[in-house]
Amino acid sequence: MWVVKIGGSWLKNPKLPSLINFLQKFANQKIVLVVGGGVFAETVRNVYKSNKMTEQTGHILAMKATEIFAYYLKSINPDISITNKITNFIKKNLNLWLPTEKLSFEKKFEKNWESTSDSIATWLYSNTESKGVVFIKSISFTNEEKLKLKDLQKKKILDLNVKNYVKRKKNLKIIGPEIIDLFENSTDWEYIVSKLNKVIV
Repeated sequence: MWVVKIGGSWLKNPKLPSLINFLQKFANQKIVLVVGGGVFAETVRNVYKSNKMTEQTGHILAMKATEIFAYYLKSINPDISITNKITNFIKKNLNLWLPTEKLSFEKKFEKNWESTSDSIATWLYSNTESKGVVFIKSISFTNEEKLKLKDLQKKKILDLNVKNYVKRKKNLKIIGPEIIDLFENSTDWEYIVSKLNKVIV
């Protein structure tokens, strides 16, 4: 099983359908998608800033925003299996996890603006039998093979709470839009993963 996190900014990327269709071809790897909230989460942030709302409430609503993106992806590819459980992922389908029900009541998951979908994906990776987590971002990392987590956090590419959810397993990978080129040139999942940039924790 692999956790693949798709950044919310991909909502505006015309190659999003291609990305999902490519990932579908590797469903036998038992891939579980976690998605960002994109413009939907930004709306929640704007409401939070201009109204009396606790950060915890804002965080839960932002998680709900990621689920709007999830159902949009389901409209792109009806074969996606959407679930809010962490035990019934299907190997023959592309899975997509809805985090709100589980993480709203998870005491050890920090409910603040520093726990974005990056943290959600990392938490899922650490709490399941996942081989690794892949962060698919909208910026390119083609000239760098290894990237330090703290540097990615300083640049606000990964959120500040990610390390809190990394346990014994530390197989974190990151890639930008060049993931499409990799998919176009290979049908070997292990080869593709080997070409991704490693995040050093």
